[in-house]
Amino acid sequence: MLDTDGHRPERRSALIAHELSRLDIDIAALSEVRLADEGNLQEHGAGYTLYWSGKPRCERRLSGVGFMVKNSIASRLENLPTGHSDRIMSMRLSLRNGQYITLFSVYAPTLQAEPAEKDKFYTDLRIFSQQVREDDKVVILGDFNSRVGKDSETWSGILGKHGVGKCDDNGRLLLEFCTEQQLVITDTLFQQRDSLKTTWMHPRSKHWHLLDYILVRRRDQRDVFHTRVMPSAECHTDHRLVRCKLNLHFKPQLKCRGAHQKKFNVAYLQSAEVRCNFQTNLQTRLEDENQFKDISPEVFWARMKSAIQQSSKEVLGLSSRKNKDWFDESNQEIKKLLAKKRSAHQAHLTNPSCPVKKSAFRLACSHLQRKFERSRMSGGQTLPNKLNFVPTLAT
Repeated sequence: MLDTDGHRPERRSALIAHELSRLDIDIAALSEVRLADEGNLQEHGAGYTLYWSGKPRCERRLSGVGFMVKNSIASRLENLPTGHSDRIMSMRLSLRNGQYITLFSVYAPTLQAEPAEKDKFYTDLRIFSQQVREDDKVVILGDFNSRVGKDSETWSGILGKHGVGKCDDNGRLLLEFCTEQQLVITDTLFQQRDSLKTTWMHPRSKHWHLLDYILVRRRDQRDVFHTRVMPSAECHTDHRLVRCKLNLHFKPQLKCRGAHQKKFNVAYLQSAEVRCNFQTNLQTRLEDENQFKDISPEVFWARMKSAIQQSSKEVLGLSSRKNKDWFDESNQEIKKLLAKKRSAHQAHLTNPSCPVKKSAFRLACSHLQRKFERSRMSGGQTLPNKLNFVPTLAT
């Protein structure tokens, strides 16, 4: 998601959010986000909020993790997601009947990484997972850069009967961690063809491997309806989306009893003429000094507040909320390009060895990217930072 042309994380996040919306994903864990520090931003058009945790801006950023959460769910968060490092992030959500679920978005070191780096990752993940309350449900989602194989007899209760390939050194580290924490790898629980289990193709051998996993506590395995790869998801990444359907229900959101407080057009105060009019209007309302004599602080504040609100309403007026995606100015055209790219992607998936279909897919991606660039250069606006239950989680 790193934008080398400028500080515009919403460029890629908008594309990801619209793809998640199309697939009706409630919460997605993202790896290799590559954005600096910690932050969040809303994609109002698609209805998602991105939270991320990465390395400092001054360091080279090749990692980073995040959550993309539906706004209807993000509004129920009691606390913002916690970024523990550039490889681990957690989020806690309240469920019905007083229960909670804690989710982790992780990005493990690659097979070629130093052993000390791998040990640090699993040590940190072990510490943070052990800090979770015993009665919380736990879901760990992410790119573990490991192959766990299909030896379900040796790793009974951890590995299902439908694994893929052989286990490597990183896979043993993951299996040992799952054994300690009593976790099950849901990707291996369901019988389905390999194309719905494998998530990454080796660039040289062209062999597909399972590297991305969704883990749950063994006692909560009954909550898992299904885990599978979504080959149709396409967001300019070499990893496929993994979707897990869970039988969970969030705590109902409390209804607001009061009327929604509208905001004033305070931006108008940048004009000297408007500021002068506002000051004159407010001074007129405050000229009667007797109304502020011999009264309690509560009454004083109530009268002052009323005067300021009345002056603001008369001079500034009320603002109308406008939430647009950064490419809304050409939304219809981009939607057509997205549909064309999706069609070319499906055709390429049906016959990956066909050079014509592969070229057509690359051309559709190129046209879409050029349109994004033109939208940005023409002044697309930047947004400020800030489960169909059945819920679906993805990595």
